[in-house]
Amino acid sequence: MVTEGGAAAAKQCFIELAKADTSGDYDKALKTANKILRNFPKETLAFKCKLVAQIQLGHFEEALALVKKTPPHHMGECLFEKAYVQYRLNDDAAAMETLSKTDENDVRCLELKAQLLYRAEKFEEAAAIFRKLLKDYSDDYDEERRANLIGVITQLHAMGTQQQPSTQLETFEQLYNGACHLIEAEKYAQALKTLQKAEKICGETLSEEGLSEEEIEDELSVIRVQKAFVLQRLGQVDEALKIYLRIQELNPSDKSVLATVVNNIPSARREQNLLEARKKLKAALQIESSKLTNRQRRTLMLNQALVHLCSNQREPCRRSLEQIHARYGPLQEALLIEAALHLRSKDTPKALAALAAAKMTDEVRLAAVQISVNEGKLEDACKALEEIPPELASRPAILQLRVALMLATNQEKAALDVLSKRVSEAKEDSLLELVLEEAASLNVHLGDYPAAVACLQRLSAIRPDDTQILCRLIKAYSAFDTKRAEQLTCLVFPQKDASDVDIDALERSDFILYGERYRQKKDNKMELHDTEIVTGKLRKRKRKRKVILPKNYDPKVPPDPERWLPKQERTAYKKKLNKKHKDREIGRGTQGTATGSPQFDSASSKVDNSPKPTPVMGGAEGPRQQRPTGQQPKKKKKKTGNKW
Repeated sequence: MVTEGGAAAAKQCFIELAKADTSGDYDKALKTANKILRNFPKETLAFKCKLVAQIQLGHFEEALALVKKTPPHHMGECLFEKAYVQYRLNDDAAAMETLSKTDENDVRCLELKAQLLYRAEKFEEAAAIFRKLLKDYSDDYDEERRANLIGVITQLHAMGTQQQPSTQLETFEQLYNGACHLIEAEKYAQALKTLQKAEKICGETLSEEGLSEEEIEDELSVIRVQKAFVLQRLGQVDEALKIYLRIQELNPSDKSVLATVVNNIPSARREQNLLEARKKLKAALQIESSKLTNRQRRTLMLNQALVHLCSNQREPCRRSLEQIHARYGPLQEALLIEAALHLRSKDTPKALAALAAAKMTDEVRLAAVQISVNEGKLEDACKALEEIPPELASRPAILQLRVALMLATNQEKAALDVLSKRVSEAKEDSLLELVLEEAASLNVHLGDYPAAVACLQRLSAIRPDDTQILCRLIKAYSAFDTKRAEQLTCLVFPQKDASDVDIDALERSDFILYGERYRQKKDNKMELHDTEIVTGKLRKRKRKRKVILPKNYDPKVPPDPERWLPKQERTAYKKKLNKKHKDREIGRGTQGTATGSPQFDSASSKVDNSPKPTPVMGGAEGPRQQRPTGQQPKKKKKKTGNKW
């Protein structure tokens, strides 16, 4: 039995528990609950208080262990707390099983079940629960429930189930989820205004609640990353990239925000850094599964495979595609990446097989056409273009490609039939102009000038001031109706009266001889007033000077024809040897020749002061001559005395 002193102590402990709960000091509450349980080990309220304190402190594993080891008659009813702990430990299946044992009308259990269904991406069931809660219950959490319902509706719209966007948006959570709904509906301008309003209200609300500047920035990063995405979709890529980089430097606590930034930065940068993108995508994929939806993880895995493909890492790309196929099945985007990978490996049959396994969309059809064109199979490409939908076949680029392929395969009449059909079906003026130009050119190529004239006349009616079209029309008329061609020429280029033309001035003009490029441009000289004094130097005049000839100049002697050649290229030039090679010719030459022969003695020869005659080109070459030995270099005397 509990004594009076023990009862008073227990009462005092419960008073301390109430104070700790009011002040939010859950450490003190946990210590107090343990103190009570040491004295009263069967106190149910103390067990409940200890369990709640552990949940508030984030000690979920300890809380779950406490629930499991404590007998039910001591702990009391705690199915909701147990399910919540299992939810926070990401054991969704166990949490759902625990909730199945609770009361179906318990508000807390219904909200937790809706969160579990949202995490399991069962959005329709979650939306039904949120609607029931908003209809049957009303308390202080109605705004939060409405925000959750808008988030579920957004996910349903993303999956293809059309939903009407909510118009009553008050809190920043509701504004954020409403903006996400507008993004899924591709109403980006309206979504940007909603996100700006949500950012403003979020900053003001959190500041009133007393949060620090770092905590407010961390909460705002969720809104700002969506704002950057909207700016990127609106074409404001530079502003979006600045926001992405700012959030990346902040390193927010929400890992899904960081994964979104890592995924979007490579698409916003003009200069790609594939190595950095590959590393960050790998880190983003290591985030725990509860932080990312299946859609986000699938996008990250597809982008990782694409980065591997662009980096020409074929084996890692193949492994990534295998992981995607094992987890999500044959995705359309993955099959396109696989086809591109086979093309990189020059395995065209496997690339076509990958495209055949994909859903036949416009992208797949055009990819098959591109592969056929690259392989030179133009007829297969023509057949593939015939199977594309009419709305895609009427586009200018596709139409031009089809006509070009038909002309390359000698199907001129079929190409003309296609163009004639498109002329009758064209509604927009821009498309009609293109088709008429193609049809006119093709008719001229086939020699059907009357049909070409008909097309050019319709084209001239659309663009009456286009001189090029009129010239083409005149040329087409000249092939079968010269009179009409002359009439049209006079109409387009009327003859002017030449009576007032100065013919002499035209003949003297440099423009007639040399054209516009070589015409001399003379600047108008500035007129100086008589009162202005010119102080500059006078311009030097070039005076003709008398030619001064050398004193020994003989006009009868012809000049040397090699006088303008460089010295080393003249016939009489002999290369000077280096001093250290001056004796290399000694001992060379014909054996038995005396080196001191009088006819080669330079001392016995007389010096002739008359000018040397011009050497005869092509003369016979004589025997090698020994060069006289040069003077010995003088030996340097040794210096005596001090060096200094």
